[in-house]
Amino acid sequence: MEQISGSLNILVAVALIFLAVSLMLISLPLMSMVKQSERTLSALERLLGTVDKELGPTLKQVDTLLGSIGDVGSKVGDVKGGITKAADEAKKNSSVFGAGFMAGIRAYLEPKGNKEEKERIREARSLSEVGK
Repeated sequence: MEQISGSLNILVAVALIFLAVSLMLISLPLMSMVKQSERTLSALERLLGTVDKELGPTLKQVDTLLGSIGDVGSKVGDVKGGITKAADEAKKNSSVFGAGFMAGIRAYLEPKGNKEEKERIREARSLSEVGK
């Protein structure tokens, strides 16, 4: 039995040595990870400081830019309204011109007979146009 307990003591001692070496091997990478995390946190702190300093002026510039875009939008609306008005006027003028042109063609194509016949034709046309 003493021989078994001696073997067990040696086995326990070897297991403890193996455990100690394993812990040392694991702790070395953990130490470098702790140093890297400290550097990362330091860089993050500097980044947050920079963002905090620069965000205010940047937001002011964005606000100014958006205000100027609104002014441009109102000017575009004014130009669009002016173009629409000019297009409507041109449409009215062209319809008046077209009516005058058609009246001239009708007058040219009318028979060149006596005045009574012309008057009768005019009245018939005006009555037919009134019915439209």
